[in-house]
Amino acid sequence: MRITPVMTLLLVLGLAQSAQAFWDPVTEQCKPPALGGTALAIDGDTLLLTTGSGVRTVMRLVSIEAPELHQECRIDGEPWACGYAARDTLDTLVAGVELSCLPCGYNRDGAMLALCTDGERDIGAEVLRAGMATSFAFFSNGMHAAESQAENAGRGLWQGDWVHPQVWRQGARLGEGPCHGCYLPQ
Repeated sequence: MRITPVMTLLLVLGLAQSAQAFWDPVTEQCKPPALGGTALAIDGDTLLLTTGSGVRTVMRLVSIEAPELHQECRIDGEPWACGYAARDTLDTLVAGVELSCLPCGYNRDGAMLALCTDGERDIGAEVLRAGMATSFAFFSNGMHAAESQAENAGRGLWQGDWVHPQVWRQGARLGEGPCHGCYLPQ
């Protein structure tokens, strides 16, 4: 049997899909049953989900990291409360919407990691698309592509200077000069 260029391309694409599924923390770690309910944003990547029976659960959106609530960024050299802006973005996305959240484990502080959708949209991907978070997992259900869209369009965090939330939690703050590139973990 002769392998044609088309067959080679299909084989490569198949291997790429298999590799992505293998590395994708969303498909590997998220397990049913999903929790449903309405939510309020605690910060830019954390929700308080209230089920129909009134049970409340803190959920952190899987594969994204938004600025900390009190974190400041800069736009054109002026301070900007990007942490509050990230929370407001998430709150707007979930306001009055019934969510379905698929559990993906727990993080160190006990919050449930979850993939939350409104039936059509991945809420974490929408926060990324708005430019109000960064993705920490390259193969994460298309999260990197959503983040790249925001970066290329200069939306949200990408319109100014900011420090990656992980680095900010370790004590790094914006200095006086430009901070191009300081959003990357050191």
